[in-house]
Amino acid sequence: MENEIRRVRPDDWAALRDVRLAALADAPYAFMSTLESEEGYDERRWREWITRTVFFLAWDGDRPVGVVGGFGLEDGGWHVISMWVCAQLRGTGVADRLIDAVAQHAHAKAAPALTLWVTDGNDRARAFYERAGFRGTGKRQPVRPDTPQDWEEEMIRNLAAAVSHTS
Repeated sequence: MENEIRRVRPDDWAALRDVRLAALADAPYAFMSTLESEEGYDERRWREWITRTVFFLAWDGDRPVGVVGGFGLEDGGWHVISMWVCAQLRGTGVADRLIDAVAQHAHAKAAPALTLWVTDGNDRARAFYERAGFRGTGKRQPVRPDTPQDWEEEMIRNLAAAVSHTS
């Protein structure tokens, strides 16, 4: 059975919280934030984040199993954040469908491109993004300012071409 991909609404705040905390626990090296900081967020904070950022969740029945977010940039492009799929569903196409959901949303907003950051050493994620049409820009930054030993590279995907890479 194919997992359902749905856009997150403010009333879905608890599901977003649960999958985001699972992502931070599973791959702390891959995110700008930490599990410790986000565990303290209250309902209001989660709802506010949903109003500022477009999120999509992958669902396995009533359980969220993957997430991706995106927001518009000043240059008209869109930036991808919070990409994660639970370990049991990696390699099943869920990540493809999540990236396609945010790409289609950004394309509908006339975004010329999607950008994201991928952590050095996260080779599986980098390979996925390359298959999904992203390429490295060469721009680099620390994952978190307080941990300058961990670096990430920006990647970009042109949206002028076909939006879905799985079609």
